[in-house]
Amino acid sequence: MNDRETRRYDLFGRVQTFGSGNAADFAAGSKAAGHFARLAQIIWDLDVEKARQGGGSATAKELLFDSLRLDLQSIARTARAIDVGEPGFADRFRSPESQTQNVLLTAADAFARELADPAVVAKFLAYELPADFVAELADDVAAIRSAESSMQSDDQIGVASTAAVGRLIREGMAEVVQLDAIMNNKYARNPAKLRAWDSASHVERAPRRERKPAGGTPPGTSTAAG
Repeated sequence: MNDRETRRYDLFGRVQTFGSGNAADFAAGSKAAGHFARLAQIIWDLDVEKARQGGGSATAKELLFDSLRLDLQSIARTARAIDVGEPGFADRFRSPESQTQNVLLTAADAFARELADPAVVAKFLAYELPADFVAELADDVAAIRSAESSMQSDDQIGVASTAAVGRLIREGMAEVVQLDAIMNNKYARNPAKLRAWDSASHVERAPRRERKPAGGTPPGTSTAAG
């Protein structure tokens, strides 16, 4: 949620607290009770949408790429050792100069094609690479591509959640408008409760940014000659 939506969400919470604290003033099934109940549902729905807007897919994907980098580095390093006895061998397993994600995936695909030959794999195993190093490489690539698909899905959910939050905020404000009319009538002769309602239903203003003085003179600094 943006700052404007957050301020209204906080307002809804204060209004809900006011309603709970003064529930005895309103009969069950009354118009006021209905508006408070609908506002409570809106708050719950907003909490759901807020949770959907969060997520750690990007962080998880970075961790997966760290594993892939280590895979490629181990294979390239071993290939250079094999190259001492078989000149040109390392050319087939060059460590990518760029470490961007697309380049790493392209290099992983190229390594995997070379490692489809059991005779080539045997050369690496002789240098004590784990017996499942080819499978580990394939698993890491598959996990990254799965994470990318999940992130695309998360992005779509995030867009839908943002739209839902906007709709729920509008619905919540409509409930507050209805309640404001009721509270002003209900507590017209009860100044203390009316002040409490006004405090609960007040929308906090966004803090103002400090204006820079003309000419770059800091606030409070005298420009008069000493």
